[in-house]
This record gives sequence, C-alpha cells and structure tokens, in this order.
Amino acid sequence: MQFNFYSLGLLLGLAPLAAQAQVDSVRAKNLPGAQVAEKAYNMGLVSFNGKNYTAALASFNQAVAAKPDFGAAYSNRGATRYELKEYDKAITDYDQALKLEPGSYRSYFGRAQAEEALNKLDAAEQDYSEAVKNQPSYAPAWYQRGIIRFEKEEYQQARDDFDGAIKADPNYAYAYHDRASANTKLSNFASAEQDYSKALSLDPSLLPALLNRAAAERRQGKLKEALRDYDAYLDKKADNALAFNNRGSARFENKDYAGAISDFNQAILLNPKYSFAWNNRAAAYLKQENYEKAESDADEALKLNPQYAEAYFNRGHAREMLRKAEDACADWRKAAELGIDAGNSYAAAAGCAGEATEAKDEAPADEKAEPKTTEGK
Repeated sequence: MQFNFYSLGLLLGLAPLAAQAQVDSVRAKNLPGAQVAEKAYNMGLVSFNGKNYTAALASFNQAVAAKPDFGAAYSNRGATRYELKEYDKAITDYDQALKLEPGSYRSYFGRAQAEEALNKLDAAEQDYSEAVKNQPSYAPAWYQRGIIRFEKEEYQQARDDFDGAIKADPNYAYAYHDRASANTKLSNFASAEQDYSKALSLDPSLLPALLNRAAAERRQGKLKEALRDYDAYLDKKADNALAFNNRGSARFENKDYAGAISDFNQAILLNPKYSFAWNNRAAAYLKQENYEKAESDADEALKLNPQYAEAYFNRGHAREMLRKAEDACADWRKAAELGIDAGNSYAAAAGCAGEATEAKDEAPADEKAEPKTTEGK
C-alpha cells in the first residue's frame, strides 16, 4: 500500500512566500537627485504593501532613474516584478541589487523565488543557500530550500533544512508540517506524527496536517487515531475525494467493509476518474463476496489506468470466483508482470498454465494474496 504526503510549499501551494519589499523608508539626503529617488522609493513601498504593483513598479523605475546606484530600489523592483510574474526581469533587478549590495540575503532570497518560478531549481537552491549563509536566522530561506530538496527526494537534507527553519522560527507551522513529511519518507513515523501535531497546534486551519498525520498513524497501526483524524478533516472539508478514499482504506483495514464502500462511493461521486477509488471499492466488494460488482469496479479502474497492478490482481480474484478461470489467470500474470509477486503464487495455486512472470525487484511479496487497496494521491 503506497502512502503519499503533502509538501505544503509546492504540492498544495498553501505556503507561498511572497517577494518582500524592504519596509524601511530611506531618509532624504540633501542632493536633489537623491531626494527624488528616495521619495519615489518610499512611494513604491506604500504601493507595494498595498498590492498596487503597477504603481509600485512606476515608483521604483523613477527611483533607479534618479539614483542608478540605489540597491534597495533594484531589489524592491525585483520583488514587484516577481508579483507581476515578470520573472526574468526580476532576476535582472536582483542581479543588479547584488552587485550594489553584495551579501544581501533578501536579494538572494528574492532571486531564488524568481528562479524557482522559472523552474531553475538548481540556481534557486544555490541562492537560497546564499541567503541562509548571509542570514542564518531567516527561516523562509531554510524552508524554501527544504522544499526543493524534498521535491528532489533528498529527504535527509530536506529534514535538516526544516530543522534550520524551526530553529530560526520555533512557531513556523509549515516547517513542522514539512519536516513531518520528510520524516515520513524516512520511515520515522512517530516523529512525523509529533510534528504534524505541533503544526496543528500552531495553526489549526492547516487541514492537510490531519490527512498526513492519519497516514503516519496508520503506518504505526493506530487505526483508531487515524480514523479520528480523517473524520475531523471531513467534518471541515467534505469535497476531497482523496480524503474519502483514504478513510475508506482505513476502514477497510479495520474490517469495516460497508463503511469503506460508503467512502469509496463518495470518492467516485466527487471524482469519477479516480482509479484508486474504483479499485479499492472492488477490493471491499471482494470481502463482501460480491464478485460481479468487484469485477465491474476493477474493469473501470483499468479503463482509467491500464497499468494498474492492484486492479488486475483484484479482478483476478473476482473472475476466479465467477468461474472465469482463463481470464483470472491472465489477470494474475499481468499483476505479476507489473510488480505484484503474489500474482505468480496465486496463479500457481489455481493451476494456471504457463511460465511464471518474473516480478519486479521493487515490488514486495504478499504472502496472503489478499485483495489490494491503494492509498490515494
């Protein structure tokens, strides 16, 4: 059974860190050009903070025209262009800001955001590293670098970065959440559960933490606690097919097959193309010995995903009980070909003709050959 976890920064988009304008106003100097630049700069800050980015851009343009060595104006024009989705131009402004003010952690951070928006992830990671080096107490830089490393499946390094974010800001709910997800990938399920709980204590509105904590609890065999978390999530957000699918899987594990079918029904109602829910309902129907419905649901799962090993495996069970022996054998062989070793053993036990298919190395064997559910994505 595969578990999938939200990483808040990139997977859900819940924790975007907007480009930040420097909030300090520059005091006017005696030179008229400097005064013009500083007045325009301060007007740009007001417009930026009021989210009037077009007006902010005009003001920062005026500031750098009047004072070409005005590093803060270039940096904040870069932040403004980021908000206007002019990412290449934002990078150019941050380049100039860093020439004028080397070591500015905010400019490194802003440039990294623009690079990330252009999917230049190596460059973004390097700039987040420069931001961390120049200002170790700046939690967002640690966090954003952790997100990139998590997406690269560098889970230990990602966890270290989330540690850094939490050290810099002990109340950073998103960092606790994503450190939990990194711990889950590292099979540290108890630590993950604790971090999801901490994230929820800091931000009770962080609903994905309920779903992810439930998954960590299930991996520890805590079905009661997992079902409690699924219930709490669905009480607040009842339009998520994944949540219904995963609660259904937990109910299946708890041998509540009627309750599982009810949840899979709702998941399919919300998303008729959700192959996991069709397969999982097939598995629950198998447990109820409703083989016609099980076969039909597995058929639907395979229409949606023709490479779905678990669906072939479950349809093989249904077809065996419907006395479709040759079709059952074909399904079990296909399941084995796609990585489920139990397909071979079940085919052999049923007396299927033909050579066994070599299962893929990464697929774990299933001695009991039970119907298979799949955790949603």
